[in-house]
Amino acid sequence: MKPLARNASSLFWIAVGLLAASTLVMWWPALDTPFWGDDYGFLHAAHATNAAGAPWWSDFWPASPPRFWRPLSQEGYWRWVDAVLGGDAHAAHGVNLALHALASLGVALLGFRVARACDWLHAGRIAALAGTAYATLGLHLLPVHWVAAANNAMLTLFTTLLLAAWVSAPGATRTLRTLLLASMPWLLALALLSKESAALTPALMVVVAVFCGVRRPTRTLVVAWCACVAIVAFWLVLRARFTANTDTAYDLTLGSNLVRNAASLVAWLLNVPREALRMAVFGERIPGLAWIAVTALPMLAAWTIAGWRGRRLLTPLQWSCVPAFAILAYGPYFLFAWNSYEYYAAIAAILPVIALARCVAADGLALAIAALIAFSSWIGVEGTRRLDHPGLIGRARWAESTLQALERQSAPATPLHVSVADEQRFYAIGVWGLAWRLDVPLERITVARECPTTGTCLVIEDDGRWHWRTKE
Repeated sequence: MKPLARNASSLFWIAVGLLAASTLVMWWPALDTPFWGDDYGFLHAAHATNAAGAPWWSDFWPASPPRFWRPLSQEGYWRWVDAVLGGDAHAAHGVNLALHALASLGVALLGFRVARACDWLHAGRIAALAGTAYATLGLHLLPVHWVAAANNAMLTLFTTLLLAAWVSAPGATRTLRTLLLASMPWLLALALLSKESAALTPALMVVVAVFCGVRRPTRTLVVAWCACVAIVAFWLVLRARFTANTDTAYDLTLGSNLVRNAASLVAWLLNVPREALRMAVFGERIPGLAWIAVTALPMLAAWTIAGWRGRRLLTPLQWSCVPAFAILAYGPYFLFAWNSYEYYAAIAAILPVIALARCVAADGLALAIAALIAFSSWIGVEGTRRLDHPGLIGRARWAESTLQALERQSAPATPLHVSVADEQRFYAIGVWGLAWRLDVPLERITVARECPTTGTCLVIEDDGRWHWRTKE
């Protein structure tokens, strides 16, 4: 090995080590995040279902329609959290971190198989850099800190395994090819039962096949792809039967939301925190814009340097496949009426990250790219952690301290009336959290803007302070 090549190789593996260490240190504090928001609703329902002795398959064939039909990653997963982990938040976040690690390994595996399918040099390096860079991205903030978002890591894991099988099948031996093709409908079913955006996977399979140079797919590949389409069609029928989505935030509309959501996708791929966008739009404009700049500019530099350095390493068709993959993966979220979160881009970021790894796999600039990505992610993640309300993690910690204080009080009178001045803040506790932590029957809790004229009422002010109000 020439000295220059040896030096580039050393710098590359230092870059991978930097990203791996940054990922571990950055996400480790998430273990201490309490349950919050939807966590309590799922935990409450799972405990009741387990106590009733309901069979496992009942989550996959619900008697009453849920808002989302995700029996593997929500109802079934939470029954496991309740039964095996004892409803322990620390253990549940440990599982979340493990799922995030597995999803990132899935990206590494896909990067390796894409590199082999494209006959690229340094397939191992591409896999290592793609996996660690993906694990470090700030868009994973909520899935790591919120047990209710574990579905995101499951979706990524099953999707990357499916795509890795898809690109590996053409070059495999006959027996292995049969096994790989047969696994695809099952992996897609697992992804669909984790999160509905997996319905776009057949389209992503086409983009990845074009990226890898498949011009004339074999009959077996076509059959496997058609089987995946059939799985999606069957799932759509079941989903229509089982779900009753009444949340207007998830309405699909055509309007200015398209522009807003497209801008959001760009922001998520540049590590911009959602809270920074909120600050810039709804108040504190200067700090919000500064936070956006400090996170986006290093990430933009990383994408730009890698793209320019490796501009001839990908063909024009491959370069066009990278944004096509991201846009297709983000497809349903462009139409959302209001909701937009960083983790919506979890699948959209996969092929861009693999392309970035390809561009610098043989280059000493990998260390600079890694440093830029790590710095950008740290600023976004740690900044969000330090925010008080309405920062999401700050809201969760306020909820936990409030519930701990309420638990130290004597048992509350029932019915329990709650006067809430700020619904966004109170969402971190919710009626489910009060019922679970204070051991109050759910039907005995009422929430309103004003206290009733008589009885005991828990008043939660705008700033999060609370007190009891009693009227005879």
